[in-house]
Amino acid sequence: MRGSSSGRGSDTPSPRVLFGGGSPAEEISGKRVLVVGLGRTGLAVARFLNSKGVRVTVSDSRPPAHFQRLIGELVSSEIAIEMGQHEESIFCRQDLIVVSPGVDLGLGVLESAREQGVPVVSEIEIAGWFLRGRVVGITGSNGKTTTTTLLGEILSASGFAVQVGGNIGTPLISQLESASEKTLSVVELSSFQLEAIDRFRPHMAVLLNLTPDHLDRHGSLERYEAAKGNIFRNQGPEDCAVLNADDPRVMKFVGSLRSRLVLFSRRQKLLEGVFVEDGEVVYRTRNLERVILSLSQIPLLGPHNLENVLAAVAAAATVGADLKVIPRVVARFKAVEHRLEFVRELNGVKFYNDSKATNVDATAKSISAFEGNVLLILGGKEKGGSFRSLRKNIEEKVKGIFLVGAAAERIGTEISGVTKIIHCGELTKAVHAAFQEARRGDTVLLAPACASFDQFENFEHRGRVFKEAVSHLAGGSEPVVPAPLPPGEVQVPPEVSPAAEQVSHPDSVDRPEAPSLESTPLSPPTVPEVVERTVKPGRIQFAQMPPQSKEIPVPREPDPSAPPSEPTSTVLDVSALTRRTAPLEGEAESAKAEPEQAQAERESAGPFSPQTWTGNIGKKKKHKRRKRRR
Repeated sequence: MRGSSSGRGSDTPSPRVLFGGGSPAEEISGKRVLVVGLGRTGLAVARFLNSKGVRVTVSDSRPPAHFQRLIGELVSSEIAIEMGQHEESIFCRQDLIVVSPGVDLGLGVLESAREQGVPVVSEIEIAGWFLRGRVVGITGSNGKTTTTTLLGEILSASGFAVQVGGNIGTPLISQLESASEKTLSVVELSSFQLEAIDRFRPHMAVLLNLTPDHLDRHGSLERYEAAKGNIFRNQGPEDCAVLNADDPRVMKFVGSLRSRLVLFSRRQKLLEGVFVEDGEVVYRTRNLERVILSLSQIPLLGPHNLENVLAAVAAAATVGADLKVIPRVVARFKAVEHRLEFVRELNGVKFYNDSKATNVDATAKSISAFEGNVLLILGGKEKGGSFRSLRKNIEEKVKGIFLVGAAAERIGTEISGVTKIIHCGELTKAVHAAFQEARRGDTVLLAPACASFDQFENFEHRGRVFKEAVSHLAGGSEPVVPAPLPPGEVQVPPEVSPAAEQVSHPDSVDRPEAPSLESTPLSPPTVPEVVERTVKPGRIQFAQMPPQSKEIPVPREPDPSAPPSEPTSTVLDVSALTRRTAPLEGEAESAKAEPEQAQAERESAGPFSPQTWTGNIGKKKKHKRRKRRR
């Protein structure tokens, strides 16, 4: 049984067959499976596999004292435990290894296991073996959580049985029992999850954007892009790929697609897809054009959030959502917590929390959302990138920089001379210093361009500390309530979203973002000119892409040295004990009522058929169309 996922240093191609040729879901019972990283995802995987009759071992390099509350449960469930170190012999005697998102695939013990023919996969791979229903997978360097959340709300309002999970906070494997054949799972996917898949197949794959990211983990931009590109790898002609036509790195994947292509753009008028024209979001297919909503109805700041809305609209329209509900859902949609989240206005100074901006590109987009007079809090744990590309954004809109964390000295050196820089050390001091420097009409923005692990548990923890510090300004005498905004300015009130996973592995990194590197600008992709024509109503159809035989490449990576083990370890070996397989409970019926005709069409069409994933716009009198001259 040879095989591996796309881990660094592995020369073994990803396996097409696991466990000797049958279905992994059917053959996994009784196998020896090691789960590496005992965070939320790892624990969910261990519990699920244990219920399927698998001989589970969990391994985490943190000491046993960190898991006092879990050890009793694991032992009573007959799950073997290795803590305090990673023992090579334990890794090499497994039938399968499942890694948590924060575990680097380049670990020496994982390399040794792959050399012994042990496959290494991610949690979403395992979940895909058992998941019922269809999957919409969403990935990209920035905007994943906002797009995933918005799409889930649109589809739910359209009457679909929807569940939202993945990298957004709820592991997909935790949602298996709640899924039925009618369920549509909208899943946020990180490069860490996608780099370790084998058969995982999203029926719709959405790629939002690509900027240099997580280079400390992936080693190079090419390997990072290849990991993201794995989202298309198992798709076929009956599947869909939704791509950003404005991003040249994203458009490089078009030639490798075997699925049907759907584009979105905020800069170009597309022959087919979702785009912006005359202040409106337009949806165009071969014989139909529909204005979905106006830009004034979008309550989110920044051009990057406009792209997120376009992506969600393109995916929703392709699935067959009710287009009439989209304006209502978008208009009431609030910024996800820690994503350019409005916190408070005090003495005419506004405070925004963009703790999720953990790479340079995300911080640049965050700054661009404001007209100017920004007091910017930067810093944290760097990941091997350059901050020089921020100089232009800072020069144009930032009147002061307040540095915190381990990367402060380097950031100060790379952006020196552009604007006033104050070294604050830690976040609370930066908030107070920025407020003292601020004047009425200014904006204090937390957009760190760095990971958070030097001073915080994760970016959520950092964002909460920022908001708490802001709430205590002026002695907390004023309530944390947004003040009225000037005419024409959009307010983004706070919203609490599901907490993202706290990866329980010392080698983990902030899941969403990493510092960007300066790179040679790429030319924008060429998109065909719009052909003027009279638009006629009818059932939506989408462009068919010819089958492609070319696989998305996964470059090989150099063999890194294994990290040193901690001196203490605990191994409780109960994996050899027998157990009975616990089958899944009955299917959860969570679908909302929908018109009988539409429901019959979906059920008769079968999973992800062209009929299922296209929507009838409705009667002619309900259309809002514009006629064009021939």
